[in-house]
Parts: sequence; structure tokens; C-alpha cells
Amino acid sequence: MMWVLVAALLTGASDAPAPPVLTAPAAPAAPATPSPLTDALSLETAGNDAGALAALEQLVLSQPRWELPRLEAARLLLKAGSAPELDRAQAHLDAAWREAPENPRVHFLRGQLLEERSAPFDAIRAYEKAVGLRPSYDDARFRLAGLWAQVGDWLKAELHYRPLSKSKPAWVQVRLQLAAVLEKQGRVLDAEREFLAARDAQPTSPGVLRTLAAFYDRTARPQLAAKVRAQLAAPEKRPMRVLKPSKR
Repeated sequence: MMWVLVAALLTGASDAPAPPVLTAPAAPAAPATPSPLTDALSLETAGNDAGALAALEQLVLSQPRWELPRLEAARLLLKAGSAPELDRAQAHLDAAWREAPENPRVHFLRGQLLEERSAPFDAIRAYEKAVGLRPSYDDARFRLAGLWAQVGDWLKAELHYRPLSKSKPAWVQVRLQLAAVLEKQGRVLDAEREFLAARDAQPTSPGVLRTLAAFYDRTARPQLAAKVRAQLAAPEKRPMRVLKPSKR
């Protein structure tokens, strides 16, 4: 809104009377007061999850139709992961869904809850709803791709890993998962390109190098596998220290 106010002031400048020479300095603006939701989440940042959850649920009691505290409370309960916490998380998510059915985060957290309850196809539907509402929801798309791979639908897994690999080319885990999905389809050359792209992004990562070496073993290329493993054993090269000219 600031640019609107500035434009309005400039528009009426020619008709405005000149300000007096001696003008009292404007009082400094009062600092913004943190919201109760911000205060609750700051407790989590400080490592006090129990305190954050208590504050969020108190906020839910005072404003039961506000979905945001319910979503944050559900997220914290999902972190705990035990059955009673999952039941409480579901109660919050059900209420948030009634109030804000078009909020993609409602469906994302429902997907996580359904994963915890070993219901992959229900979780897939929840993540698909989240991605449908917000196509740029990368976390939801990543979990959706992983679930399609888990149930053995390699083409649908690729369908969701592909846009992630383009929008987040340095997200190495996506590259590795996409490569595995392509290998499952028998597309060895395509898989190799993704494995190599992951190595290019993190050339010294032991996990990436081991994964690439194992891929070469599986595809009957032991010499390439040995070459990659040699990079694991090679000492890290450090830049030479520049010596200052001698004063002698």
C-alpha cells in the first residue's frame, strides 16, 4: 500500500499548502506487536515443542475457526508420531479442512498423516489435491512422486520427479530418485544422465558416488564402478598456500 499513498500525495502536491518552516518531528512508528501464532512458533524455534503445542492449542480454543493454528498444531503432533498424537492431529486437520478446504497445506498434512497410518493410496490422493491446488508445492510433489515409486508406478513417479528436477536442478535427492525410477523402466542411458547430473551437483558427496558406483555394478560396467570408487578413496585436494616474497 505504500506506493499507493505516495502516488496520492504526489497527485495532490500542487494544490497542497506549503508546510510551515518549523515542523515538529514525526513520532517514531510503534514496533509491530508479535501475533500469538508467531509467539507460539517461536517456542518451537527455541526447542520447546511442548510449549509451542500448548500455546497453539490454547489459540485454537480461543479462535476455533482459524485454520492456521490447527495446521501448526497438527504438524507438531505429526512430528511426535505416536498413535494418540496422530488422533489429535487428525482432529485438527478435519476441523481445518471444514474451514479451509482449498488450503493446499491441509491436504499436504493429511497426506503425511495417511502415510503414518500406512495408507499410501489415500495419501497419494491427498498429495494430488495439494499439488492440484498449488502446482509449485514442491514438498507435496516430492512425497507424491515417492509414493508412486513405492507402489511401483514408475511412470507416475517420473511424471512428478521431472518438474522437480527442472525447477530445482541442485536438489540431488530428486536426481537420484528420478534416476532410480528411470532404471526401473529399463532406460539405462536416461538413468545414467541423472546419476551423473547428481554427481556434477555434488562431486565429492560419498552418498552420490556410492550410488553411482552401485549403478555401474548393476549395469555390468565394473571398470567405471572402480573409477568412481577411486574418487571416494582419493584425498581431498587443498589449494596451495600462496607464499609471500622473501624480504631477505
